[in-house]
Amino acid sequence: MGWNIRKRGEELYHHVYAWGNDHHPVFKNGSHYQFYLSLLEKMTSVYKVDIVAYALMKWHVHLFAYDQANKIADFMMALHGGYAQYYNRDCSRTGHVFGERYNNKIVANSLYGVWLSRYIHRQALDAGLAADPAGYPWTSYRRYVGAEPRGFVKCDIVLEMFSPGLDKIQRYQEFVMGADEGPVDWDHRRLKIRDGRPLLEIIAQEFEVDQTQIVTPKGRVEKMLRRQAAVQLMGKYGLNTYETATILKMTPSAISKFTKSALL
Repeated sequence: MGWNIRKRGEELYHHVYAWGNDHHPVFKNGSHYQFYLSLLEKMTSVYKVDIVAYALMKWHVHLFAYDQANKIADFMMALHGGYAQYYNRDCSRTGHVFGERYNNKIVANSLYGVWLSRYIHRQALDAGLAADPAGYPWTSYRRYVGAEPRGFVKCDIVLEMFSPGLDKIQRYQEFVMGADEGPVDWDHRRLKIRDGRPLLEIIAQEFEVDQTQIVTPKGRVEKMLRRQAAVQLMGKYGLNTYETATILKMTPSAISKFTKSALL
């Protein structure tokens, strides 16, 4: 899932979410959820938008989507416009179903992506609607763990971040059910990193060294590792200069020098 992301246009990962209009429910019965999912599947094919994960809640919707052809706006207009027509007809009502234009955040790297899938799949769990995410039928979690056919959901984009083979499903279940809330501040407008420790662990594992050798290097070789870690954090994981400096306990100006020299 280690994608290279562009800031706009084609081939972007998105976290899309939308709430019901004026605090009214988006779904009132099982047929509403079913219709939304059938329309979602249809529109993924029409607009070449892949769905990595989803959660349909009574009051709101979360989608983790991959936009191949810069069609996310058209996709969402068709999806929510089509659903609103069906919902209003079925409920004998008029007016908006969703209260605002959908919210949209770019998912800048694989770190955000794997934790976003957990955040989405825990919606019912955190809302107290189920003791296990598999007990709530309206998220993609059941497709991830084999309780339902995967269908149009691209589960492997996330699952391939875990160990290969059948064990990756068990590891993903443990990841979703774990107590660690992860490094991403989901309430922040930019999906800001709030805890760099998991990233530092990943980098240390990639380099096959201890984290202290990166943060407090001794000698030329370890200092070069720290330089490479800075480049990885910014290039592969999409962190900015200040976030990288915080994780590596350095000044932003030093990080800038590292990354500039790496480009020469």
